Amino acid sequence: MMSYELPITGGCLCSQVRYRITAKPIGSGNCHCRTCQKSSGSAYLPVLFVLSNALEIEGLYKEFPSVAASGNTVYRGFCPNCGAALFGRNIGHPELRPVSAASLDDPSVYEPHVDFWVCDAQPWDYMNPELEKFQQNAEHF
Repeated sequence: MMSYELPITGGCLCSQVRYRITAKPIGSGNCHCRTCQKSSGSAYLPVLFVLSNALEIEGLYKEFPSVAASGNTVYRGFCPNCGAALFGRNIGHPELRPVSAASLDDPSVYEPHVDFWVCDAQPWDYMNPELEKFQQNAEHF
């Protein structure tokens, strides 16, 4: 990632939900799975992976559960007022929280390291050829 200072902050469009990331993210990448496409309304969801205990959330948000291709239930957190996608939690990896890079106050700190679930990528989705590619889940960040 580029240089930044902690905490990393972010929130939704209407500012009803705010969050702080208090420790360095452990990874970052672009998820091209169909559920991320549908939940973000885009070709992929750019995410930071942070430790669960390093994500502090203020405000009321809702979660939508869906079953991932892995078979795990993924809860996607969003603002119930403006609908902004913010963060998630995967019951298969309770120690990690993916955070939408688009919801960061300063999205320029996001620097992806991998593209994953590229088996679901849309044919019109341009992917940076310099990033490592994973057909499904990334083995590392």
